[in-house]
Amino acid sequence: MSTRRDFLLRTGHGFGAAALAAMLQGATNNPLAPKMPPLPAKAKNVIYLFMHGGASHVDTFDPKPALQKYAGQPLSGKGDVVVRQGNPGPLMPSPFTFRKYGQCGMDVCELFPHMAQHVDELAFLRSVYGKSNDHVQASYELNTGKIQMGLPSIGSWVTYGLGSENQSLPAFVVIYDHRGGPLGGPANWSAGYMPAAYQATVFRSKGDPIIDLKPPAEISPEQQRDRLDLLARLNDLDLKRYPGSSELSARISSYELAYRMQGCAPEAVNVDSESEATRKLYGLDDPVTEPFGRQCLMARRLASAASASCSSITEGSATRTATRGTRTTT
Repeated sequence: MSTRRDFLLRTGHGFGAAALAAMLQGATNNPLAPKMPPLPAKAKNVIYLFMHGGASHVDTFDPKPALQKYAGQPLSGKGDVVVRQGNPGPLMPSPFTFRKYGQCGMDVCELFPHMAQHVDELAFLRSVYGKSNDHVQASYELNTGKIQMGLPSIGSWVTYGLGSENQSLPAFVVIYDHRGGPLGGPANWSAGYMPAAYQATVFRSKGDPIIDLKPPAEISPEQQRDRLDLLARLNDLDLKRYPGSSELSARISSYELAYRMQGCAPEAVNVDSESEATRKLYGLDDPVTEPFGRQCLMARRLASAASASCSSITEGSATRTATRGTRTTT
């Protein structure tokens, strides 16, 4: 049993460690300033591909041999089967065949012959399950940890914990599916109850990823800088009147970020500057795969740009990636 003196001693050490960490990082009011991770980083970058409505695990990497044995038979032996709509049909096995690949002997469906060649470099999680069979709530749970909306997303938490090494690009980016966003909408990448600065910046998958990224031709850089300075002073006056408004703080930061992005983001998202070989590698030469391939290529360029100067984002820049930089979701 610890005494009060032991408790104060231990917490005092904790306060000192927290103060030291703050001193090492440097005093700053920028919520997106880079922060040291609590443990040494093993990954340089993570690009999170959230593909809602994907193929069943039974038809991809998790075969169920018993389904072949009991194909066509009704569900029985486990009590009443309750479904949300319709009636439960008979058991149906996967129509596809499986083979084992790699040294790990992973089962892979015939639909993925190329991915099957890399199974030893992949990690398959077969223990993931959800609390709801509703698509919207399941999406919230996977992206925020809860089936309720209004909680911070995984990208917001990572941005909160690590900041961003590149202050000329958004710290947390979402690239929309060309057919529309996931079920549940912006709540999947919301900052929830956290400050609004940790909300994701949405990039469009068609046309210019960011609307009005280029300044008007008739406005000089000096004039634009003067306008932003005036706007910052006006917003700062409001911020002093409403010091608890995270939305206002985020708006002020977003104006400055937008100004810096005009010199960096156009080059970072310009997938057309890649070679024909790279464009073909990402499937940009096929109308079926072009939209998704463009998203992946743009995500790779953003991840590379997180640790590179804007002028050095060139073909093959994927080899220069950041330990902590832009988090990208497609």
